[in-house]
Amino acid sequence: MPAREEAKEKSVALLHGLQTTSGFLASKENVENYERVWARDGVIAGLASLLVDNASLIETFKQTLITLETHQDETGRIPSNVVPSTGKTSYGTTVGRIDATLWYVIGVCAVAAHGGDRAFFDAHKASVDRALFYLDCLELNGRGLLYIPQGGDWADEYINHGYVLFDEMLYYIALSAYAAQTNNQKTLAKRDHLRALIRINYFPTAAHKDNPLVYHPALYAYALHDYTPPLPAAYFTNHSIRFHVDAFAISLLLLSDVIDQEARESVRASLRATYGHNTFPIIPAFHPVITPESPEWEHLRLNFLYEFRNKPNQYHNGGLWPLVHGFFLASSPKIQGLEELDAFAEVLARDGYIFPEYYHGETFEALGTRSLGFSASAYLIAYEAVVHGKTPFISPAS
Repeated sequence: MPAREEAKEKSVALLHGLQTTSGFLASKENVENYERVWARDGVIAGLASLLVDNASLIETFKQTLITLETHQDETGRIPSNVVPSTGKTSYGTTVGRIDATLWYVIGVCAVAAHGGDRAFFDAHKASVDRALFYLDCLELNGRGLLYIPQGGDWADEYINHGYVLFDEMLYYIALSAYAAQTNNQKTLAKRDHLRALIRINYFPTAAHKDNPLVYHPALYAYALHDYTPPLPAAYFTNHSIRFHVDAFAISLLLLSDVIDQEARESVRASLRATYGHNTFPIIPAFHPVITPESPEWEHLRLNFLYEFRNKPNQYHNGGLWPLVHGFFLASSPKIQGLEELDAFAEVLARDGYIFPEYYHGETFEALGTRSLGFSASAYLIAYEAVVHGKTPFISPAS
């Protein structure tokens, strides 16, 4: 069997192994923190389930969303994870995980769009509305961008914070998905405003320096001297802007209509040519690597809960993540994508389909937790996009 097809079968089999009556677990490993229903992991597994159109997995996806809704709090916030056996709920430890609520909205709308399951959306609409209200409150200055604490999304021990492109892109996808289900004019206007904010603030140009949508004029003027097109800024705050590469954020950008086709092709080519490895096909989650000599090292080294994992070329600090790579390949043109999909499958086969969290950025050793649902799901998302032309997200409403 070709590696491409075998990797698909192994990925689907892992998702079946993660099924419970409460939803998808994050991993089959006997690690307490992963034997939970996670918003992020569960929705990504659910998106893959919808793409492969597996009825059993789709039902588990629905149950995942039901579990998350059951533990939604009075603010509208969705939990980061829930322990199925006890109902113990976490919204984050060092800080809240903002992306949990974003993934939840995307997930409910994705189920509704799949096969026209309007009844599911109607049953959860009130919960989604509360989630969107919570997110609206995180536009702390009411100007359209979410403010994210350090550690407030999947890169929980990295340096990103403030107005983080990754989370703004999830917000854009969530608003687009909700608008596609409701045709709500307020949501459509908010989505279009967010699109304009992203285009202007993360791709600084002299032509926009006096645009009223510029969040921080003094910082923007400074950024014009630092910015080298075409890749976007990763985040900015009230005092700084960072142009390191956030490959997950860029992948979401490439899967959207925030920038036009010509700009997407330029961004994709630049990411692939500049930040890929000649001898290993998986792209790094973030680049460049932060070393003890880097000015960002002090910002990074104490941001952990149990142990420091962001050594150079490890974890988020230059680690190579199947999760990120799958979403990146999902945005690729078919001919090039097929070649890269095969290379992805061969890497998974190399280690006997252990579906690791990430690979070391220099040695390419499989590291972190194994049997991870989102690593398998990312392969399925890439496979269905490249082979069958399916997209993991609902197309933006008109």
